Amino acid sequence: MKKHIQTIIQKAPTIPLQAAQSSLDELMSAWLEYKKVAEVEGTKRAAISAFKDVKLEQIGAQRVILEQYLAKTFEERATTIHNFFEVLDKGIQTGDSTLISGAIGAIVDISKQSPLAGARELIGAFYDPDIKTIEI
Repeated sequence: MKKHIQTIIQKAPTIPLQAAQSSLDELMSAWLEYKKVAEVEGTKRAAISAFKDVKLEQIGAQRVILEQYLAKTFEERATTIHNFFEVLDKGIQTGDSTLISGAIGAIVDISKQSPLAGARELIGAFYDPDIKTIEI
């Protein structure tokens, strides 16, 4: 029994040292793992932020193009309709039923066309990877 107690006493100082070393190793391992995860997550956040910035820029550019398209389309429609009303007035003043009929038909045809249908096509072109440029 005395020998057994001596063995325990001899090992006693090393057991807490081993436990401390093991704890330190685990602590270091956990810290290194934390650093790796933090770096990966930081990279992901940066990528998400960059993606957000690109998408916001893209939406802003698309907005400008769509505004220009709609302004130009409505301006052209207004001018065209105005011109057909002038033709209609001329037909009424001269009594030319062919001119009157043609002007009314053209005004009705323009009224049936939605300028937003073209805007829908334009928006579709924004997301078509085969379309490299859009001209208005």
